[in-house]
Amino acid sequence: MASYQFNPAKSFTAKLYWQEVPMPSEQWDFSRLHRIGGTLNGDAPWSSEGWLHAGPDDYTDHKAAGYVISRRKFATQFWFGCYETDGEYDFEIRAAGVDDDHPHWSYANRRLDISRNGYLGLYKAAEPVGHPAAQNATMLWRFDSLPVDQLVANSLYAQLQLYSLHGLRINRHYEDGFAYLNEQQGESGWVALKLIRMGVAHP
Repeated sequence: MASYQFNPAKSFTAKLYWQEVPMPSEQWDFSRLHRIGGTLNGDAPWSSEGWLHAGPDDYTDHKAAGYVISRRKFATQFWFGCYETDGEYDFEIRAAGVDDDHPHWSYANRRLDISRNGYLGLYKAAEPVGHPAAQNATMLWRFDSLPVDQLVANSLYAQLQLYSLHGLRINRHYEDGFAYLNEQQGESGWVALKLIRMGVAHP
């Protein structure tokens, strides 16, 4: 069993985007990316909350009054808790907040994990940050080409492949019009990461 050492100095917060096609840096276009965010469905709160959405936001009910708990995709900011083992870096990913401080946001500190069918969602986490991840069988994530030793705040890191602890690459899978992320099915693509802050010890 690998020995994972929590490294708060290399932990950070960031926004995540789904990238459908590769783009050279000189042709970078944010309009061609889709923000990855947690979702809430007020009509079915027990079965349709917390799934990550990775497509254009055709999910949010923009006609609903602000006080109504309706369908919503949140502009989620994520915390990446860095664990190091044998010179490799893996991350526990938790929800850290949202861009607009929306009143219906209730997923702070929830952990990114995988359902039995391979779908990515935000789940309640009982363990404190920095806990022994291997001992607690916590889902960790790895980026294939993220330069962890050279990360800089406010920088963009694109065309990354995201892998689960199972060694499976994360894909985007459309089902009933919803742009899920899934490790078992879907079309391949990339993740882009807009780093907000470095050295963030907790969400």
